[in-house]
Amino acid sequence: MGFRITTNMMMNTYRFNLGNSTKRFSDSALKVQTGRKFHSAAEDPAAAAQAWRVRRAMVNNDSYLKNTKDTYSRFSMAWTAVDTARNKMSLGGIEAAIRGETDSTASGRQPLGQEMKDLAESIIQTINGAKYGEHFVFSGADGLNAPFTWSEDMKTLYYRGVNVNAGTVGRPLNSPEPGWKENAYGIPEPTEEELANATEDEKAWAAYYKDQTDVKKLEKMSKETTYVDLGMGIKENEDGEVVKGTAFDTSLPGINILGYGMDEDGDPKNVVMIMKKLGDVLSRCDAESGAWADGDEETADRLLRKLQDAVSELSNQHTSIDTKSKFLKSNQTRLEDQADVLQEERYNIEQVDEADAITELMYNYTVYNAALKIGTQLLSESLIDYMR
Repeated sequence: MGFRITTNMMMNTYRFNLGNSTKRFSDSALKVQTGRKFHSAAEDPAAAAQAWRVRRAMVNNDSYLKNTKDTYSRFSMAWTAVDTARNKMSLGGIEAAIRGETDSTASGRQPLGQEMKDLAESIIQTINGAKYGEHFVFSGADGLNAPFTWSEDMKTLYYRGVNVNAGTVGRPLNSPEPGWKENAYGIPEPTEEELANATEDEKAWAAYYKDQTDVKKLEKMSKETTYVDLGMGIKENEDGEVVKGTAFDTSLPGINILGYGMDEDGDPKNVVMIMKKLGDVLSRCDAESGAWADGDEETADRLLRKLQDAVSELSNQHTSIDTKSKFLKSNQTRLEDQADVLQEERYNIEQVDEADAITELMYNYTVYNAALKIGTQLLSESLIDYMR
């Protein structure tokens, strides 16, 4: 007994097969247009998962590369500023003027003193002028404010509001310590009311405590860190602190570059303030003969030796910045190479072979056209269909 195939059955079967041919043709056309092997995770779950991992790595790598370029620009500006400051400190003429006797170098001591003070101020201008965008390079963690400022008489240098020569006030003798509450640095600090009602001895203690607090502030600011992720696998320890070596410290506190505090002789450690003090000593020399004021020759010779050491330390800071800049440049090259590798891996996962895609498109196009032609032949209307 034969099975009768009705026109309606043929129509449904044809429509189903034509729909499949249309979809295959549309999918192959989309592959040629976009160059992608798949357009949803359902088409190829394994490849989609692998592509997601690669794309996430590409996004992270782009972020590391941007951070590296920005940091390199900051350190390049820092290198230029320190190099300029270092080149301004030519010690040959200073040494000749200080250690000269009756020759022409001695008569130039007084004008050299003023020149040194002017040079010290210009070095601060150079350091303050190092900016990346709106951020001051040498301000440590506070990049929105200039790192160094002068007092109105240009004799006191401040780093973010703190005297760089902190540590000059001696401990009061022969008077008991006031029982004031300690501040955040563990040093007693009077309230405004206590200071207003303080005795002369208590005011001396207040000045000493403030000076010691400033020392602590400078020490804290000198150790400030600002870490940025450059693709070195940033990690934190149990205390929530960044593990060194897993991130890059972009902080450049200016007091680490120029120095801060006072030494055992009561001389400043800051290279600019050494120049200022030496300039004052030279300015006291006789204008014509260059003769020293009482005791100033030994002071000038001592300050010159300390200035030489400070300039040497400045050169070390310059070398340190240069070393870090070279690391940043090499890290940038590494990340750029890594970006190329990830891009190639993504291409291999997602991109189709153009020749295969076009061949598939032409095949599906031929099948689709054939299906349309066959449909006009197989599904021609019968007399009954026409009458209906």
